[in-house]
Amino acid sequence: MASRGASGSVEQGRSTWREWQQQKRELSRWLRLPKKRVTLNLDADVLAWFRGMGRGYQWEINKALRRVMEEEGRGLDGEH
Repeated sequence: MASRGASGSVEQGRSTWREWQQQKRELSRWLRLPKKRVTLNLDADVLAWFRGMGRGYQWEINKALRRVMEEEGRGLDGEH
């Protein structure tokens, strides 16, 4: 029997599982990509916001930057 979440919705537990599975796939992909150590100056409030996410905040910064890169239509080759 499926358990109900705090809101009383069975679906809530399923979406949490699906989200976890998606994050697991993203992490696996992210770990396979080559990494480059850089020094980056960020606004203090931006850094505090990301650090507030807890462990893995650097991964979240990378995901945000990748999302912008993909929305701009630029891949690693710099084409539009």
